[in-house]
Parts: sequence; C-alpha cells; structure tokens
Amino acid sequence: MELPRRPLMGSLLSSSSLLAGACTCYCHFLLLFCLLVSRWRYAVAGDGGASDQSLTPILRDLYHSSDALLEEVRALVDRHPHKFAMDIMKAGDKSYSADILVVTYNHAISDIGSNSTFRMLLILMACILDRTFPVFQSFGQHGRELITSELALRLLYILSGDNTVLGMDPVSLSHILDNVVIKMVPMENINGRKLVESGELCERRNGTQILWFIDSHLDSSRPHFHIFSELKFAKLVDQALFMPYDHKNSTPDGFMSLAMKSILEEVNHHHCQDRCLVGSGGGSVGYLAHGTSTDYMYDILKVPFAFTFEIYGDAEASSKDCFKMFNPIDLTTFSKVLNDWCAAFLLIFEIGPRHLEKARANAVANSDKWISIDKNSIDTRLLGRNMRFRKMEGLELGIQELRTYFRLFMLSSVLLMFMFCSRISKSKFRQTKPSLPV
Repeated sequence: MELPRRPLMGSLLSSSSLLAGACTCYCHFLLLFCLLVSRWRYAVAGDGGASDQSLTPILRDLYHSSDALLEEVRALVDRHPHKFAMDIMKAGDKSYSADILVVTYNHAISDIGSNSTFRMLLILMACILDRTFPVFQSFGQHGRELITSELALRLLYILSGDNTVLGMDPVSLSHILDNVVIKMVPMENINGRKLVESGELCERRNGTQILWFIDSHLDSSRPHFHIFSELKFAKLVDQALFMPYDHKNSTPDGFMSLAMKSILEEVNHHHCQDRCLVGSGGGSVGYLAHGTSTDYMYDILKVPFAFTFEIYGDAEASSKDCFKMFNPIDLTTFSKVLNDWCAAFLLIFEIGPRHLEKARANAVANSDKWISIDKNSIDTRLLGRNMRFRKMEGLELGIQELRTYFRLFMLSSVLLMFMFCSRISKSKFRQTKPSLPV
C-alpha cells in the first residue's frame, strides 16, 4: 500500500530541486549584478582606472615650487617698498603650525615713505573714513591647485608695475588702484602644498583636524580638515563665480546681495563670455557645504562682498590625474588663465567701489523700514535660528542613517536569501529513499 507514494516523493524532490536551482540562479545573478554595478561605479570614478604611469606630474617649467614662489614674492616686495608691505602670520596648535605670508598693497600712499607702521596707520584711518576700497584675497587654499598661487604672483607683478595687462594702459591701471587697499595671501595652504610637491598630487587638506564652531550652521559631528571646511564639487566645472551662501540653497537678502550678483554678472559677461557658473555655492554645486570662509566672512564678520572663484578645471581629465584636472598643462592655456583672471580681478577693483556705494545709498534710503530691536529680541532671534539649524542638521543626519540602514537591510536580505537557497539545495541530498513495505 505504500508503493503509490513514490511518485509523490519524486515530485516533491523535483519541486525542491527546481526551487533550489531557481534560488541559486537568482542569488548568482544578484551577486553578479552587484559586482558589475560596483565595478561600473569604480570605472566611472576612475575614468576606466587610469594607471599611475599616465598621471601628469608637476610641470616644473611652468610652475614654481612653493619655496621659489614665496621667495619671489619676498623679492618683489623688497624691490617696491613704496607699494608693498609684508607680514608673517603664525597659526596652529600643538599638532599643527604654519607661517602664512601676507602682502599688503596700497597705491594711495605710495609717496609717504617707508615707515610701515605709519603706512598701516594711514591705511586703517582711510578705511575707517570709507575713503578706500579694502580687498582681502586668499590663494592656494587647496595644495593641489598650483595655478591659484601662480595667479597671485602674476597679480602682484601687475600691481607693482613690473608687468602690464593686455588692453590696459598704465594710466588707467593707476586710476583703478588709486583708492584700493589689498591684503593678499599668495599661498594659504603651505603644508598641503608641500605634500603635493612630495608626490601626493590629490592632496587638498592641510594636515589638521581643528573644529571651529564659528556659527550655528557648522555641524560639530563633521570633521573639518581646515580652519574652514572647503567646498567639494559634486561635479567639476570649468569656471565658477560664487557668492554666499554655501550652507544653504539660496543667496542673502538685501542690497549688498544684489550688488554682489551684479558684480559677478559683469565679470561673467566681460571675462567668461557668459560661460561661468554664477550663483550661491550651496545652490550651484549640488549639495550644501557648512563652515566655509565665504559664509563666515559675510555672516559673522559682515564683509559686504564675499566671493569664491573656481578659476580652472579640466572636465576631460581622469579623477585620478589631479594635477591635470586642476591646473593647465600647456603654456598657452596657462598664460590665458592668468591673463584672464588678472583682468577679472582688476575689473572687480574698478566696479566694486561703485556697487558698494550704490548699495549703501539704497540701504540708507530704505532705513525707515528698519525695525529697532533690543538685546533680548536679538538673543531670541539667534536662539530661534540656532534651533532651526539644529533641526536641519538633525534631518540631514537622519537621512544619512536611513540610507545606512537601507544598505544594511539589502545586504542582509541577500545573505538570508543565499542561506535559504543553500539550505533547500542541501535538503534534497538528505532525503532518504522510502523503505519498502514489509
């Protein structure tokens, strides 16, 4: 009576075998798909996995070494003491230190002698009386971007009068610089530059992990590898003209913001042929950057105009070939970048005071609309702003956690499916033949 059960058992074994085979094929296909996706992402990120032999080295015939460039800056300042002054800023802590060279240019007091203390006092008095247009410029923030420090050196040569600008006569240049005071840092990230020169061509940090909680839009849970965390591009752009904000997808309100936008649009039209990306950093690069120097200057120090310029990028270069990606590698492009951006800075020196005066006049004309608030109101508003930023940071962290949990869930699902299918495939070998009826 037990004999008819054999076909049923055989059918069950066949069904389990088919199911096990299907599950095994599914797992193999899923694992192969994940492998192909990860390989594709790696290939895209590395442009097909460029070999180290194809990476572009530092071109010594075009670019100065860090020591040579700073020495040339010092020599230039020494040759023109009536135009330049030089100071050394020391910064750092127990684990990090740097000496930063700062050059001050002031054309308006070029005939008062060589007393640097007296000269700096006159600069300060002129700025207080709004008789000058003070400018602060910082170059070489990323060690891998050698072209920016070369631009600083070229601009200093133009300010000294040793070099000229195409299409601009010395009289026009002198008129532009009459009431301009410039403080320039030719190479901000000296330690990072040293790492690049030692062979780490993609280095962008400066070797320290100092946390600066300068405002509520800084997140203490995120490491900042610089005094101000730098903007990292989600996509590489050739040239960009950025204004605040970097930590949110919008530009500031008010007349100063409109003046900044007008300046950038004019620079874009005359020197980028309307090709430059113009707008807020946070709204242009695809994500928000917290704690940038641009936002700090504008929000905390109340600097009326704060800009970030991306002066060069090669979108055709491999992401591993950092020198080629961030620096021109031929003399023609090298010279064109320096000449174009020197002319762009001179245009800003020329139109900046006019836009600043216009913005201040508009602000005064609309001062009757301002609301006077006391200290308690200010504290209440600052507290409310801090709470809003904390909520936004909490939301961002929550989204990151959800993404992490989702990845873990997918991984565990694949592993469980693989274990389940393996168990089913093994079970068919454990089936014993049915015993014959006695």
